[in-house]
Amino acid sequence: AKANLKDYRKRGPADQTKLILEAVRSLGLKDAALLDVGGGIGTIHHELLKDVAREATHVDASSAYLKVATEEAKRLGHEAQVKFVHADFTDVAENLRQADVVTLDRVVCCYPNFRKLLKAASSKSRTAIALTYPRETWYMKMAIGVMNFFQRLMRDPFRVFVHPVAEMDALLKNEGF
Repeated sequence: AKANLKDYRKRGPADQTKLILEAVRSLGLKDAALLDVGGGIGTIHHELLKDVAREATHVDASSAYLKVATEEAKRLGHEAQVKFVHADFTDVAENLRQADVVTLDRVVCCYPNFRKLLKAASSKSRTAIALTYPRETWYMKMAIGVMNFFQRLMRDPFRVFVHPVAEMDALLKNEGF
């Protein structure tokens, strides 16, 4: 988490995060409520609180990322605008308020049940869902397979997934997006 924050401060948002920020800004929203699922160090809300969002809810299962995100929000002066929730989003989604925009940056690839995740996200969004995910290419599948192989060797339960894009798209369309 600290290394990610150092990179963010030095280089700004990662390229895929920039795409989410551009997409959200293209909606023309002002004073929006943001729900950032798996928000990491808080890059999305740190950026969108500058010009699009009035408030944000940051949900993350990692206490290390939440700690760093909270410290950065304090440093930037917008801690009062962000509600931090330490949990698996799908476990607490029904208890969260709706937001204008729900973001999932590098979250779908880390979650085994994309259907449950995206249904929960769509139930919380009034306007849009912005997400990033790995492409379904042979080389991406191979790279993730190698990563997961080493995770198993190290007895680490964390896995990365390449979910079927057509199924994710169909699910979100069926939910009204």
